[in-house]
Amino acid sequence: MFLFELADPASAKLIVLVNQLKTDLDNGIIDPSSYTTDEFLTYLQDKGDIVLDVTDLYNMIKNPPLNTVISNIQGDKVVFKGHDETQPSADPSQSQQVVQQMAQSAMPTQ
Repeated sequence: MFLFELADPASAKLIVLVNQLKTDLDNGIIDPSSYTTDEFLTYLQDKGDIVLDVTDLYNMIKNPPLNTVISNIQGDKVVFKGHDETQPSADPSQSQQVVQQMAQSAMPTQ
């Protein structure tokens, strides 16, 4: 943590809340697979009196301190770093089929 981060009380609150959020995730208090943006915004408002809207949240997850905990927002779900379970397991035969189809479509027709 840098000294200039403590100069702004709102930034200091946000840093503390993000650290608390990470602790709650690690301790299983928050279920990372079903945490919504509304729940996160309510968390910030209830715990730190920080009022944001979804647009602010989309912009803030790209920068510290939120980018250290949140990797993305998909729809209305918050995706936390290390908890990205939305990636489907790839079926090797399906992957090969897709590659073959792409190769055929890329070849010039005669």
